[in-house]
Amino acid sequence: QDYAGDYAEQDNLYHDYAMKQQDKAAGGAGGGPGFAKILACAAGGWLVGAKVHTKRVTRALKAKHKAEHKALYTQYYDDVYKLQQSNAQLADAVEQLQNMVKKAGEDREIEALQRDYDEFKQPDIDGDDRISRAEFNMYVKNYLSNYPGLAEEDYPKYEDFDHDGDGYINFQEYAQQMALQVQKAEKKAGKAR
Repeated sequence: QDYAGDYAEQDNLYHDYAMKQQDKAAGGAGGGPGFAKILACAAGGWLVGAKVHTKRVTRALKAKHKAEHKALYTQYYDDVYKLQQSNAQLADAVEQLQNMVKKAGEDREIEALQRDYDEFKQPDIDGDDRISRAEFNMYVKNYLSNYPGLAEEDYPKYEDFDHDGDGYINFQEYAQQMALQVQKAEKKAGKAR
């Protein structure tokens, strides 16, 4: 009988299975809970998969963004460094040009000063670095003989050069008077235009 008891239990299992199959075939509610489970599991799997996929995509995008950000900042700092180097080179070039212009101006001033001093020394016969009235008159007479078309009002006058009235013209007085005469000539030329 032990054997028969187990067999009866198995018979009940088969009977239960057979009853469920009949209910399904008849369109009963037997298949409903299985489909709902499948649907719920599918939805849960989809949500979990979406969450996992979102995390992966987010991680990948963050890594891509970080790499692009780093590349952009590297390029920015490289460009800034290159601009600073270029600015430094341009500043050096400007400084060199300014020095050249300054030196050229100084050279021009020295040349003009030397030319004026050479002109000053021509009437200074005794070489004492000052021109007396006699030396001045003799120079004007010799100078004007080379330019016969010069009008008498254009002749230089000793009193115009001897600013301090000490009876001698030094180089400083001579240079000041020559600068005044150049200014007068420029004004006269400007009016003539």
